[in-house]
Amino acid sequence: MYIILIIVGLFAGFLSSAVGFGGGMILLPVITYFFGIEVAVPISTIAQLLSNASRSIMGWKEIEWKQTCWFLLTAVPLSALGAYGFSIAPKHMMTCIVAVALIVFAILKMRGKIRLRKRPSTMLIGGAITGFINGLLSISGPLSSATFLSLDLSPVSYIASEATAACVMHIVKIIVYGKLNLVNIDIILNGLFIAAAMIAGNYTALKLIKDINRKKYQKIVAGCMIVLSLYLFISNFINS
Repeated sequence: MYIILIIVGLFAGFLSSAVGFGGGMILLPVITYFFGIEVAVPISTIAQLLSNASRSIMGWKEIEWKQTCWFLLTAVPLSALGAYGFSIAPKHMMTCIVAVALIVFAILKMRGKIRLRKRPSTMLIGGAITGFINGLLSISGPLSSATFLSLDLSPVSYIASEATAACVMHIVKIIVYGKLNLVNIDIILNGLFIAAAMIAGNYTALKLIKDINRKKYQKIVAGCMIVLSLYLFISNFINS
């Protein structure tokens, strides 16, 4: 089991740092298989917190702080609300709805049919949606990535800014999970174990994307969003 988790953690960390999301979508079905969904979400949250923290530190100088703060203004309270709803929400149905919505968004983005404006309202609305779904289902990467892509940042700046926002949301969720007695020492240790593998994958990916063309990179991100959302949709049925 732990060998599989190391391999998956490495790949999840690499994917997260390469395109800004995907780590949680890869991790959650695998952790759910071994531990069950009620334990998998807190473990995944701890692992992603540390993985995002490492990406934030690695790209610290390129973080777009102003836009990130606008995003967090609504993401933080909605993350807490979503985390409280975690224990009662119909997770499999919600996951399918989110996966389909992401596929539609990514297709429209690749075809140039959707362009989010670079303004505070975009970040506020994106933060609200991302925060709630993140707290509820532990799926935030594709949603926050869709919002941060509207800023037309360089690859490293985009990754570091999105990771910083994700860090804060994960901290909020862990606090709420603790209040609900959903976190124990075994969950923390397993989260730390997976995070170590993810951080190694983060470092490798950030080196590779540093000089990639911005426009080409955004199309790669949208393509990965479609593939990973399909994966999330299918794996959700397998684990249901």
